[in-house]
Amino acid sequence: MMILQINEKITRWLENTWKPTFFQLGLTRILFCLGFFIFDLPQFIEISGFELVFFDPPVGLSLLIGPITSSDFWWTFDLMLRIVFAFLLVGFRTKASSVIFGLLLLFGFTYVYSYGKINHNIFPVIFPIIMAFTNWGGALSIDSIMNRTTKIEPRGWPLTFLSFLLGWGYFTAGLPKLIGGWLDLSYSTTAGFMLRRYYSGADPLYLNEFFVKLNNLFIYKVLDYSTLLFELGFIFTIFWSALFLRAIGMAAMFHLGVLLTVNIPFSLHVLVFLPYIIYFFCDNTNQLSEKFQLFFIRNKKIFLPIFFILAFVIVSDYYPKLFQFHQHFILFLICIPSIFMVSPKIVRDFFNKLTRRLANNLIKLGES
Repeated sequence: MMILQINEKITRWLENTWKPTFFQLGLTRILFCLGFFIFDLPQFIEISGFELVFFDPPVGLSLLIGPITSSDFWWTFDLMLRIVFAFLLVGFRTKASSVIFGLLLLFGFTYVYSYGKINHNIFPVIFPIIMAFTNWGGALSIDSIMNRTTKIEPRGWPLTFLSFLLGWGYFTAGLPKLIGGWLDLSYSTTAGFMLRRYYSGADPLYLNEFFVKLNNLFIYKVLDYSTLLFELGFIFTIFWSALFLRAIGMAAMFHLGVLLTVNIPFSLHVLVFLPYIIYFFCDNTNQLSEKFQLFFIRNKKIFLPIFFILAFVIVSDYYPKLFQFHQHFILFLICIPSIFMVSPKIVRDFFNKLTRRLANNLIKLGES
């Protein structure tokens, strides 16, 4: 009996925590792709130039298949990746292109990691696979224009699942810090990271030099404890959507702080916050979603050429200066709305009114 009750609670938590609209999901898809585009799609052809002596794959696909050194294979792989990514951006066969794009990234990074080049981009890689099951091609997409999405509904359980993965990821990042001595009052590990980045030989960015020269153990320990509190406490917010949304705002600000002080960027990672940021600011009514979809369809003569220009730039892998941005630009841009997510209610209400007024003006412009 108790097991049944627990299963029911878990089911309700999965299915009822988030109720996104097609517009929210479609906007998430487009902004995620644009963010990935700004950050720059990975080029896996570099794998063909790696020395085989460094090939030491973990248990997995690369160990089973063995090294792939053909430059023709990786050139074709990169081309397929760009084509599928373009399909995802414009929303063509959205569910399939989302899953395929994520699987291609997993395959490519599996081989990159097999040569020892490890980074922390797992969440942006699995994100499109998870979001595929939200039906995020239901609006602002070619699929929606061609009426391929009339029999599907937006689903919120993947957002719940993603929130758990984020919570668990932060918790497993904070636990080794807790065990490894971050509570020790005699020194600061954060200060150690700052010093290492400062004396690494690269030019210090943003506030790194300022915090190094500050040389204040009390402030350094505040940063240590704040990091522990955030990473270990994040997972406990996933059961309450309102609290989790505030935690997402804090997470974006946390990663901005890490960039400013320690020069460690997580620019691509913050893209997975997009569905929650958009959920926070957008009206949760199907009426608004339908209005935006109607606005999109009525102005498809404008949107479709923009989609196809972006798709051409992506597939050709030729980025004019117009499409070239600094990679940190994504993190700064996402942190702007995130500030309002952790601001007092009166400030949030004012920002919400501005965004809704802008949305309504766009709809009226499309109808005129």
